[in-house]
Amino acid sequence: MSIPPVTEYALVADNPRFDSDIERVLDAAFGPGRFSKVSERVREFAALDRELSRVALKGCEVVGCCRIYRVLIGATPALFLGPLAVSPATQGAGLGQDLVGASLRACEASGVGAVIVVGQPRMFAPFGFTEVPRDRIAMPGPVEARRFQWRALRDGGLDGLAGAVRAPRAAS
Repeated sequence: MSIPPVTEYALVADNPRFDSDIERVLDAAFGPGRFSKVSERVREFAALDRELSRVALKGCEVVGCCRIYRVLIGATPALFLGPLAVSPATQGAGLGQDLVGASLRACEASGVGAVIVVGQPRMFAPFGFTEVPRDRIAMPGPVEARRFQWRALRDGGLDGLAGAVRAPRAAS
């Protein structure tokens, strides 16, 4: 009988108690320039979904995160992936891919049809992301076309998806 390897990291749902540690990981991974990015404009009005977001823990230490936000694209509910960050000391070991995979599995179970991201195609293409067709979705600022990607979370999830990325409707 073989003993399975011990997993070095635990991937858990996001929780408010992680917020300050996540900010430290984001600062270390991106620096202060992260606040000037168009993705930050989206996060200012979008609704963080902690149940879909994932945090990587090494023991009790937060070493990575993949946050998911609820948005509307036109009138259609969608998800926005990001930020994805791994502390510099743990980069290069595949933890970012693990975080994206775990978050996407949660997103697929959410019933929402699509997720968008602004990021490196080499990071997200293995998960089925492709470039958003030009002039199909409007972000609240300029984005490099090759970095603006989308992925269906269910059959037909991208059908008719078009319009401006905006705040989700308030829960009634």
